[in-house]
Amino acid sequence: MTNTDWLELSIKRVPRVTILLGLVAGALATLLLEPVTGALVLAGSALAAVGFISIKSFVDKYLQAGRSGFWRRAVLFYSLRLLLICLIFLIIIIFFKGRVLALAAGFSLVVVSILAEAVRNLGSIKQWKA
Repeated sequence: MTNTDWLELSIKRVPRVTILLGLVAGALATLLLEPVTGALVLAGSALAAVGFISIKSFVDKYLQAGRSGFWRRAVLFYSLRLLLICLIFLIIIIFFKGRVLALAAGFSLVVVSILAEAVRNLGSIKQWKA
């Protein structure tokens, strides 16, 4: 298996691991705090997984297609993405006062899943060299 294959498998696994971590963290938050907090943690992880998939598809589509108009599309795409994330946080702040941290915690689970994939890949490389 080449390095590119490992990378592709890892990139495909990150959204699934993020959702799985969101399910676990959401269940724990439901048990320890309340159901709304657990649902917001799960919603944050789902939002992060969708964001990761959209970034991957954007990079696959526009980076490989060429450089013409790439920067304008990238700025527009990321501006719209940032606006959507801000609107979602604003909606959470308006409707669920004081629970925006639950959504942020779920949203940040994508970092944990990327870290888990990095550790997994480093373990495979170390095993390969031995």
